[in-house]
Amino acid sequence: MKKSSLGDVIGTIDHVVIAVGNLTESADIYRRLGFTLSPKGVHSAALGTENHTVMLREDYFELLSVATPTDRNSHWRQVIDRGGGIAGMAMTTREPYAARDYWLSQGLAPETPIKFSRAVPRPDGSVMEARFEVVSLEEIPHTGLRLFVCSQPTREAVWLPELLDHANTAFAIRRLVLACPDADLSAAQWQRALPSARLHATATGVTLDTGRHSIDLVQQNVEKVRALGIDYAVDDIAACTSSLVSGAIPYRDEGARITVRPEFACNVAIAFEAAN
Repeated sequence: MKKSSLGDVIGTIDHVVIAVGNLTESADIYRRLGFTLSPKGVHSAALGTENHTVMLREDYFELLSVATPTDRNSHWRQVIDRGGGIAGMAMTTREPYAARDYWLSQGLAPETPIKFSRAVPRPDGSVMEARFEVVSLEEIPHTGLRLFVCSQPTREAVWLPELLDHANTAFAIRRLVLACPDADLSAAQWQRALPSARLHATATGVTLDTGRHSIDLVQQNVEKVRALGIDYAVDDIAACTSSLVSGAIPYRDEGARITVRPEFACNVAIAFEAAN
């Protein structure tokens, strides 16, 4: 595999998975945070999960809950049992089988690719089908998340126009933040899974730069790696503030940056940052 092709095979953040115990209550919280949510999606019986997606311009995140326990959702259930929060990250891919081959070449343990879909009802009464193909990695020590690639062959059924406008004016995931007992060790493990990322030492740890996104590995006195939060880019910081006030969400105003504590966002620390 040519080095130049790695970005197409295993790219940047496609979406982030936030595991929640009660999907209805969590959806209400994120609406109050100023996000527009998709109608509830129900996955296949084998997956046993249901979700709401929050679509941004090029990426998204999902609130994921377990409807029926199955072998394939054991990781999500474990995270939910610990209080929920950021549980996984999907990377972009145009070639899921090539991603699997690359991971095998690196001594990792990717699972067999799986295809699944969900129905997408439209306002005119028609129903579209959103299809996905996923290759997941077995847990990699020191990464803190379930990592996988996700192809999007039906983007028109996922990035729906009515889902892209948010009261808080968020338009992109900017940064994923994780606490690590050994940031250098975590960075090395992350790069095995995300080979096109560029590593930069920082005052607080290590940053993996994927181009559109960064994954910040922050050195902290913790026993094991755990995801802390997500930073979002917003078009209008004043409108974002107004949406939080309307939703009765406590926040901290830091000028060009607004933060929300994890207890007010399903165990996810959130920052809204004005676009540069």
